[in-house]
Amino acid sequence: MGLQTGGVEGTVVTFAGGSLREDARVIFSAEIAGEWLIITDRSPFHPVSLSWPDQPGDRGWMLCGSERLRVLESREALLHSATGVLSVGDEARALKRADPGLTSVVLHVTEAPPSTTTVTLEVDAPFRAALSRQHTGVHLAALALNNVASGFWTKDPQDPDGLGAPNLDKSAVTRSEIGLEASLDHYRLGKSLRKKGFEAAGFLSDLPARGAAMNAVLREMLATPAVVRITPAEGPLADRRLWTTRLNGTDVKMPCGGTHLADLAELAKVTVSLTATEDGFSMQTSSTLQRS
Repeated sequence: MGLQTGGVEGTVVTFAGGSLREDARVIFSAEIAGEWLIITDRSPFHPVSLSWPDQPGDRGWMLCGSERLRVLESREALLHSATGVLSVGDEARALKRADPGLTSVVLHVTEAPPSTTTVTLEVDAPFRAALSRQHTGVHLAALALNNVASGFWTKDPQDPDGLGAPNLDKSAVTRSEIGLEASLDHYRLGKSLRKKGFEAAGFLSDLPARGAAMNAVLREMLATPAVVRITPAEGPLADRRLWTTRLNGTDVKMPCGGTHLADLAELAKVTVSLTATEDGFSMQTSSTLQRS
């Protein structure tokens, strides 16, 4: 059963522009199963997504005057503008996003209610930075995977990535887990992909060689620094966002609702390793910062 909010609007978020602190107004709070769920009119917090929960939600603090509440995590929830009903967790995931009345909000999870209606939200900067570093590396690794896998297509799948290679990453990825030290992506090479012309057996026959080739591509990508942007930098959480940078002289874009480094120059290296699985393979990606 959804929660009745009394009619609030979706959250305006600023994480895409790199914001770590925002003044905000509390528009809803409720205690559910021993934790407080708090919605504000705007937030710098990046919440874990309902539809593609690859990047963990930000954590940090909510300042209520002299009181400092710990924000344990942040989550996306869905609000129906016509009914005022808030849906969370599995109930929200079951809803049809095509409903024009649905919008997204950030739930700030705390152990106690806010004592003021005006608050200051602060994101845990080191936690955000670690996830942003790994997320940027994952995007580069996906493009490197597509590059190396391009020779294993016998048909043109007519779905190129931003660098013009067939988009194996988009076609085959089933789950992505972004961590503080590394990330893990899972790929399924099933019958439908083989029908599209991908030679899965050939690709899987020597995964160490595929990984080595990808690492060479990644070194080339990092040879030229380039600004990384997420746009729009500010707007409703429900907005579609794009990750953009420049690689090998080409402007590259891909949809992304997460957080990232501001420039590829911040990365010393990105390395991958591939491991065979029952239905395909997994890719571990590790991204390392330049020493200051």
